[in-house]
Amino acid sequence: MAKGKKTIIKEIKKIDDEILLINGKEYVIVEDTENIETATTMKISSNGNRILRFEDEKKKATIDVKRDIDIVKYSFVDASNAKKFAKGYDKTVITKDDKREEIGNASSFKKARKIINTYISKDGVNFDPKNGKTTFYVTEEA
Repeated sequence: MAKGKKTIIKEIKKIDDEILLINGKEYVIVEDTENIETATTMKISSNGNRILRFEDEKKKATIDVKRDIDIVKYSFVDASNAKKFAKGYDKTVITKDDKREEIGNASSFKKARKIINTYISKDGVNFDPKNGKTTFYVTEEA
């Protein structure tokens, strides 16, 4: 679906608090609103999220395509390789001595970033002081 294109919603059903089924495709609710099932159209925003529009033009909700995103921790033995990896997350610098560990899974990039922030923010629950030096937390779409 191209940016700016409007889609008329024929069928909409809330599967649970986070998942919405629209015209046979599953979406993750990013910003909820009450009575989300009353949406009439869906439009793609400039950042790729979908915006639901309602009869009341002031009311809107944001959704995103349901994805399978892995949150991965890379731990480097050699600091110079870690520095190279930090520049563009180039996986060719990873050696057999370096570790790759899946630490979680998310259904949207917003949720994935929230999980990663617990590791990289100084006040995060799982704060890692080696983050950005020899340890990196990245997302990989499965």
